[in-house]
Amino acid sequence: MLVTMKRKVFDSLDHAALEWTCVEPTLQRLHSGRDPTVKSQVLAQLTNGQKAQFLFRVLYHHTGNSVVDFYCWVSYLLTEARTWSGIKGGLRYFGDDAMLRLLEETESFLEAKNRLGDAEWRDVFPQDLDDDAELLASVSRLNATFHEIAPATLKLIGTYIRDNPGEFVRIDD
Repeated sequence: MLVTMKRKVFDSLDHAALEWTCVEPTLQRLHSGRDPTVKSQVLAQLTNGQKAQFLFRVLYHHTGNSVVDFYCWVSYLLTEARTWSGIKGGLRYFGDDAMLRLLEETESFLEAKNRLGDAEWRDVFPQDLDDDAELLASVSRLNATFHEIAPATLKLIGTYIRDNPGEFVRIDD
C-alpha cells in the first residue's frame, strides 16, 4: 500500500513530515473500519518497512504526553506479545538501538512489577502510579526518555524512507 506523491513533494518534506505522510493513510484506513478482517487486509498490504513504521506509530501515538498514557499503553502492548515483538523488530529494522534499549529496559521493569506468571499479567490502572512511588518515579523517567528519543526515531524512519522510497512511496512525476 504505497503512498503516491509527486517527486517535488517527496523532495520538499523534512524527515518527520515525510514519515507522517507515509503512515497517515494506513492509520486512517485502520481507524475508519473496526472490522478485524479489514484490519488484517490492510496490514497484509504493507511492506516490511511500512509495518515497522506503523507499529512504532501505534506505540508513539498511544503513549501521548502523559506518564499515565505511557504506563497504561506500554503495559497493554506488553500483553500483546506479537505486537510488542513487532514494535521491537521494527526498531531493529530501522537500526534504532537507542529506542530499542529503552523499550527493553521498560519491558524488564514493567515485567518485574506486573507479570504474575509465565503468560499472565496483572491488570494495570492509572491509580497504580499514585499508589506506588517507585513505580511513578521509574515510569516518569522512562516516559521522559521515550519522549526525548522519539524525535530521533521519527527522523531515522524518515531518513530510511528517503533512502528507500520504493518501500513506502510511488513517485508520480
